[in-house]
Amino acid sequence: MLKGKRSIFSVPALALLVSACSPGEPPQMPAGMDVDDYDIDALVAAADPNRGRTQFILCQSCHSLSEGGPHKVGPNLWGFFGNQAAQAPGFNFSNALRESGIVWTNETLDAFIERPSDLVPGNSMVFVGIRNPLDRAAIIAYLKQETGAE
Repeated sequence: MLKGKRSIFSVPALALLVSACSPGEPPQMPAGMDVDDYDIDALVAAADPNRGRTQFILCQSCHSLSEGGPHKVGPNLWGFFGNQAAQAPGFNFSNALRESGIVWTNETLDAFIERPSDLVPGNSMVFVGIRNPLDRAAIIAYLKQETGAE
C-alpha cells in the first residue's frame, strides 16, 4: 500500500477475495446427495476445517472463538456446541433466541447459518445467511475444531 493512501478493502474482505480467486476444485456434494436433500452430519464429517476458516471471515467481525474471548456484536462462541442457545454469560441475547429452545447441533447450526431469520424469527442477528450447504458444513467443522467441541 502506498504511504498515506488508504485501502477501500478491509483485511477480512481482501482475504475472502483472494480465497475466492484461489485455484483448485470447488467442493462437490458427495455422491448420492443433492443440494436440496443432504445429510449435514455427513457433510460436516467430510468438510475441510481450513475451508471453514476462510468462510468464517464473514463471521469474525461479530464473533470470537477462543476460550475466555470477548463478546463482540455477537457472543463469543467457545463451548456453544451441544448447549441451548442464548446461554453465553454477559451477552444480551434477543428474546426470540432466548425463548427458542434451540440446542446447537450440526442440524440447528446449519439451519441458522443458512438464514438466521427463518430459524428464529425476531432474533437480532443481522446476517442474511449462507446458501451453500458445503460452505455451511465447512464453517461448522471449523467452529467445532476451534470452540472446544472436538
